[in-house]
Amino acid sequence: MKDIKVNALYIHIPFCIKKCVYCDFNSVVSNTKTIDQYLDAINKELNSLNGRYVFNTIYIGGGTPSVLTEAQLGKLLNNVVSCVQASEIKEFTIEANPGTLTSNKVRLLKEYLVTRVSLGIQSFNDKQLNFLGRIHSGNDAINAFNLLRNVGFDNINIDLIFGCPEQSFGDWESDLRTVIELNPKHLSIYALTYEEGTPLRRNWVNGNVKKLDECVELEMYKTAIGYLTDSGYNHYEISNFAKDGYECLHNYIYWRNEGYAGVGAGAFSFVDGLRTSNIRDVYQYIEGINEGRNIKTFSECLQHEHFASETVIMNLRLRQGISDKDFHDRFGYKIYDRFGRLINRLVEDGLISYDNETLKLTDKGLFVADTVMAEFL
Repeated sequence: MKDIKVNALYIHIPFCIKKCVYCDFNSVVSNTKTIDQYLDAINKELNSLNGRYVFNTIYIGGGTPSVLTEAQLGKLLNNVVSCVQASEIKEFTIEANPGTLTSNKVRLLKEYLVTRVSLGIQSFNDKQLNFLGRIHSGNDAINAFNLLRNVGFDNINIDLIFGCPEQSFGDWESDLRTVIELNPKHLSIYALTYEEGTPLRRNWVNGNVKKLDECVELEMYKTAIGYLTDSGYNHYEISNFAKDGYECLHNYIYWRNEGYAGVGAGAFSFVDGLRTSNIRDVYQYIEGINEGRNIKTFSECLQHEHFASETVIMNLRLRQGISDKDFHDRFGYKIYDRFGRLINRLVEDGLISYDNETLKLTDKGLFVADTVMAEFL
């Protein structure tokens, strides 16, 4: 197994104005004092990485990074660009919420070399936005997108969610028509999930919310694929669509199971075959950094076979799949040498194809991808 290069940096900003009902990400409601202390801790952790890696991609996620004040955002971005070789950066993404984006913040993003903004719109329908607990309206979302465009951002991603209770096909098609009119370079679409520990999950268990049938969600997904591919988007990953040349370089690192460094509360890193995560609690993270303690709360050294299986699974998320050549270069043998019997069965079932020494999901397999990928564990 070849050494795993670390050329991606993830920075976690765990603050939000309020928690959305479906959210199980590591995030907390923000306050100014805590944010300032957290940014100081982030800077210390960033400095500990300085000179160890050459990063090609940076991704600042959350939470809601755009919840930071202009002064805080400037401080964060200045610290980031001071700790990396700017000339090596091919993509620099930050997540933003339409309800917290201002013209001055957008100009700061431009000033500090951000190249890509991921806009968490989720829907243009105010009823669905209210249900999800979002703080913006459909008009706010359109205005935020246009603000980014007007300041010069060409590479913008829009997140959309489908499968909300009481969401109709007409509602979903309206969202798709609106996003196609906006014409972003990248789109991520996700089915609403009822994660453990979220208010949405509790409301469903208590009978206060009724899920859409899975067959309805599947038709919504198929509808999105049709709309978006007909509009010039490449369906390059299960949930992601892009215009030519605008695929997310940072997420490719994850999907190819390559190395990355994570900074911030709860952030994961994958370095030299060792996967680790920082302590999730924001206050314990700040305290641990300031006292110079070990902030890692999880570590897993991937054994060769586990790593190989995981690499196949992650690459199957990509519509292009994974080639025998790439797999052999990393692990010293072909995919079929390890998974031949399983591949034969899944090919027979019409769920994967194995043509020209490339393994990938078929259209049929795409719609049951989680089940197919679990077979490789």
